[in-house]
Amino acid sequence: MLTAADALSALAACCGEEPEGPAEAVALVRQSQPSFAATLFSAWRAEGVALDPGIRHDLDLAAARNDRYRAVAADLTGQVPALVQLKGLEVAERYPTGIVRAMNDIDLVAPGEPELWRAVGLLLAAGWEMHTATFLRIRRTLHVMASIRRPHESPFALPYGVEVATYTALGNLAGVPPLVALPAEWRSPAVKNTLMLLFERFEQPYRARDLVDASMLLGPATDDERTRLAAAVARLGLQPEYAELARLVARTTLPALPAMRGPVWGGARARLRRLARASSQVRRPLVGTARHLQRRTIAGESRWFEHRPWMGLQRRLAVRSAVRGGVLAFGFPLAGTPAQGDSAVIHERSGMCWADTPVGRFVLTIGDDVDETAVEELSGQRVGSDAAPDLQATGSQ
Repeated sequence: MLTAADALSALAACCGEEPEGPAEAVALVRQSQPSFAATLFSAWRAEGVALDPGIRHDLDLAAARNDRYRAVAADLTGQVPALVQLKGLEVAERYPTGIVRAMNDIDLVAPGEPELWRAVGLLLAAGWEMHTATFLRIRRTLHVMASIRRPHESPFALPYGVEVATYTALGNLAGVPPLVALPAEWRSPAVKNTLMLLFERFEQPYRARDLVDASMLLGPATDDERTRLAAAVARLGLQPEYAELARLVARTTLPALPAMRGPVWGGARARLRRLARASSQVRRPLVGTARHLQRRTIAGESRWFEHRPWMGLQRRLAVRSAVRGGVLAFGFPLAGTPAQGDSAVIHERSGMCWADTPVGRFVLTIGDDVDETAVEELSGQRVGSDAAPDLQATGSQ
């Protein structure tokens, strides 16, 4: 059961203010928590509240978007059975009938590059467009996250999006390492999707939707699932994120999250482990600083005085060295470039860095800016044949 009062309490817990009446609630959710609007609106509708045409339209858009994603996910997993779904659709299935959980995109994990590029190829053949790709090295192996988009039927709505990755979670680019594959005991929807909520805390503060998601996932979870979740949280060192989520849920009218059994100092120990891992970056100060500043930028924590050193590092640090040191490289597709091989290979030459993949070429950067000269040259067919690969799926040279 999820009532409008529950939804409003989650909104208040995350926003720090309790709206007085529906008008303030609509303004607050649209301004501060837009991903939660459909849930609040559909909870009102389920309780017989008369909604105005604008709210009904927003609600219909969110529900239709979910229907499209269900069809896309079913088609992809039907043709590439090894794909593992995360978050969105599986969490939405836990919501009560009639309550809508909005989704901007859907997330899938592939066990390796063959399955990833197979899924991407199916989407491109169906009329989707390559948006970006992220390349990173985890334990000497190159990993990829591909982001594919398709325009919405309405020019005023966000495009549809699918993200397929060869890893499960990124960690925090410092003391919490990435999670590549999910062990079998963590693959039930309640366990894996709660873990994803905790990992996403490194990207942004908890939102009202996260509080409801956690309640919908863990409320009906079995004792065995709760035990396996507790073991996973301890193993991954995510006690601080779980404790914060539990505290926020406790401020709402939602059922409390299960307590994590174990030593009371588990959270402190997790923070010490993170500090030790993060301190190891000092051995490579340039790359370590780049990882730190990139992490703060991704998390939206970057301050004005960090902008100049971050821009300076982007100009000074070669993308090849950055990726080898654990910095993310963002790839922008070059239209019309041919497919290359059956896995991604990163090259670098004359200050330019690019990745050749089974769906074409991507120019790479560790920041937001791309050299237009590099784009023009790399869009041609000349580059690549005489440049030795730097990083590829089997590891680094």
